[in-house]
Amino acid sequence: MVATFDYKGFAKDLTKQAEDFLPEDIALKHKKEFLDKIYNYTYIAGEAFSNDASIENSDTAKILTQIISEWTFHKYVDLLRSGIPDIYHESILQKLAYVAFEMTKESALSNLSQEEMLKLVEVQLSKAYEKSCRHLLENGNISQSVFENSMQLSNVDTMDTKKFHNIKIVKGTKNTFKYTVCALVLALLTVVFNIFFEESANLVIFNTAALIILSMYIGFYIGANKFLK
Repeated sequence: MVATFDYKGFAKDLTKQAEDFLPEDIALKHKKEFLDKIYNYTYIAGEAFSNDASIENSDTAKILTQIISEWTFHKYVDLLRSGIPDIYHESILQKLAYVAFEMTKESALSNLSQEEMLKLVEVQLSKAYEKSCRHLLENGNISQSVFENSMQLSNVDTMDTKKFHNIKIVKGTKNTFKYTVCALVLALLTVVFNIFFEESANLVIFNTAALIILSMYIGFYIGANKFLK
């Protein structure tokens, strides 16, 4: 079952949000192309995750899409401020989007926490960004000063990212509610039987069975909450 969601609408929402956070220097010169780029990368990522059978649910697909969208935002800001010619921006962004896609997907499949995922993506994107810029330097496409400037820029570190829309990753956890209700009913019946049928010869058998079932439930509940979060 694929994690289908409205990725077109989601791309529009995140693009609108990106517009609200555009730095003034970027908005003055590059607003339209910038927002078009954010929408396109968000849309493509959303479509890919939405149709990926390995992604467990739509909430996870959304957060993975958002991570790619936000990193496209930050690194595009860095590129526009770096002095790297515009002709190289698209190829760099494509490489970064690919790395982000692979890292977010692998993180989700490995059940990494959101914090671990973001750290992994940040480290791998930083490496990919430096590698792309260094490749331009070694080929004579940019100067040493432009390369150094590119390495010093980090919009993600200067911007208040906490204001971005936050979606919590929902992993494939087990729903224990129905089992909890059954356990409570069984416990209540055990109390009732012990009050009204305390002389019954079958009471010991009933209590033993109830104890075994409740113990199994407790083990299941603890295991589900500890290992499947």
